[in-house]
Amino acid sequence: MASSAPILRDLPKPIVGDKASIARVRCVLMRGERYLLAQHNSKRPEKVGLWGLPGGRLRGTEKPKACLRRELVEELGCYVPRLVRLGDWLHDGEQHRVYGCELEEPIETFAGDELLAIGWFTYEEIADLAVASKLRTGFELAAVTVFRRQLRLR
Repeated sequence: MASSAPILRDLPKPIVGDKASIARVRCVLMRGERYLLAQHNSKRPEKVGLWGLPGGRLRGTEKPKACLRRELVEELGCYVPRLVRLGDWLHDGEQHRVYGCELEEPIETFAGDELLAIGWFTYEEIADLAVASKLRTGFELAAVTVFRRQLRLR
């Protein structure tokens, strides 16, 4: 494992965003001690092969949770009963609202038109991906860290 200490120390903090400015939603999906990351089908060559949280863009007047539930069904065939809000992060000038959810059932299939691959990673493996600059938005590890802390507080 590469040294992740500098990455963990410098994780991007969630912002206090404007509700009206949310453009995208993402989800930390956890099963056991692993987290699901996806490689999104991107038109931007520099993003191909990078790992990110599942989710997508809001449509019209769609609410963030409704959008995320729709995106998770479309991308992963996954219905999430309970979403925990983790925070908002900025990426490429867009505000992303991130939620977390614990899953009981594994996800092993995905929509090939939206995703190129999915994988289940330990926290340490996600830190290694961050060190290697293999994460899509740069806030994935921060969001997983927030979710882990919230779970410990319950």
